Amino acid sequence: MLEPGKLESIINCLLILTLLASCSGKSSVEDMEKETKNISSWVATANMVGDAWIRHVVPNKYAEQTLKKSTEELRKEKDKIDKIKLSKDVTEHDKSLLLAEVIQITNKTEEMSRAVGEKNRLEVRQKLGELAAEERSLNKLKKSSKANQ
Repeated sequence: MLEPGKLESIINCLLILTLLASCSGKSSVEDMEKETKNISSWVATANMVGDAWIRHVVPNKYAEQTLKKSTEELRKEKDKIDKIKLSKDVTEHDKSLLLAEVIQITNKTEEMSRAVGEKNRLEVRQKLGELAAEERSLNKLKKSSKANQ
């Protein structure tokens, strides 16, 4: 059996560790910002690859695989956003807007990948334009969420 002083020390250490763990957790706003940055990065990847493919700078297989990977990662980002807990700083509306935007972006990258597989440069060019519009919407969401903080 532990001495009363040692038991008290162990309990105090556990309380301190619990407190530190709860304080070090990120806020839902930080989580949303992180996921939005990740989404922006995958959009940039899709843009670069699509543009390079149209100009015949990268092979078909590379472009198709990279766009598939972008689509997969965007789906993972959507799942992460789904799991973000709501708080006073992040409302259901904020989360819904971001989720809708991610779905649109994901659809565009998937359509681009399919078009590359079909060697349809005209469609990829069109999807790049649509992806640029979605990226502008994403940037507006970023700005409005920062303004609301």
